[in-house]
Amino acid sequence: MPIPFILAGAAAIAGVVGIVKGSKSVSNNNEARDLNERSQEVFDNAKEHLERCKIKTTATLTQLGEIKLRSWDEQIGRFIVLARKVTHVNLTGPATTVKYNNQVLIGKEELLEMHGVSMKAKEVVAGGLQSMGAGALAGVASYGGAMMFASASTGTAISALTGVAATNATLAWLGGGSLAAGGLGIAGGAAVLGGIVAGPVLAIGGILMEAKSRKNLAEAKANYAKAKKAVEELNSASSMLTAIADIAEQFSEAILEINDRMTTVLNCFEYALQETETNRKQTFKFKVRHFINRFIGKKEFPMHYRDLSLEHQQLLHLTYTYAQTLKKLLETPLLDKSGSLDDSCVAVLDSSRQLMLES
Repeated sequence: MPIPFILAGAAAIAGVVGIVKGSKSVSNNNEARDLNERSQEVFDNAKEHLERCKIKTTATLTQLGEIKLRSWDEQIGRFIVLARKVTHVNLTGPATTVKYNNQVLIGKEELLEMHGVSMKAKEVVAGGLQSMGAGALAGVASYGGAMMFASASTGTAISALTGVAATNATLAWLGGGSLAAGGLGIAGGAAVLGGIVAGPVLAIGGILMEAKSRKNLAEAKANYAKAKKAVEELNSASSMLTAIADIAEQFSEAILEINDRMTTVLNCFEYALQETETNRKQTFKFKVRHFINRFIGKKEFPMHYRDLSLEHQQLLHLTYTYAQTLKKLLETPLLDKSGSLDDSCVAVLDSSRQLMLES
């Protein structure tokens, strides 16, 4: 009877089709598994690279923050003490024609502002830089000027530093916080640090249906595309961190070089003031005024700009120029409000290098 043979043939054909489909399902699921593993691997590699960049950038900014605070305390602090000894400093005249004096002389208000920042930096340094968090020091590195201590009283300098740093997504992350999508210039929602691009769980407990395997493969391909996009965003963030670390290193080098030269200039300026003071005390005019002041109980009159010789006036202007250059290096922001590099960084570095070449 033909019917049993027909049924047997149909069963055989169905069996073959089932084997083919089963084989295709296994192939699809194997490819899906491979894609998910590759997705995870490329994402993890990019994330680890970003973490290494983060560690390096944090260390670089921390070092720069320490250098800036010590510079405000030491070099700027010493400059202010010496600068205040001379009154009525002339902004024009033969002493201002030296080739490296192409900046506006620091005025009284600016000196007062510098004094305030210097005193608060001194407080922080005296309290121990090691007691500050990475976020606060990164904030000093990124700002480092009067805005870092805006509205901060003497007793709240460190908290002010930490507070400003926390308002910047990049600094908050470098200080130990989390970085969600949108931080560090990352666009889109795929690159959320601390998370992973996870593929669908493939429970292959035998031969799955072909439709299910096709779905798994489609999801794996979609995951791989998401992983590639996330990797691009993470690599972009890594590149920006590398750029921040590079500019921070350049600022550290420039500040240290200016500090060394400025120390020499300050030593010369201090000696010049001592020499001027000795000379003016020998003049008849000084002796008369000194006698009158003592008689009426008035304080000694300060040194006048005109008491300085031309050479000493030029030295004063050179000292001011170094102080102005250092001040710009210390207070120029490295990052803007969005956490990206500030455009003014390069120009300030170039200006400091020009001074070192010409003086």
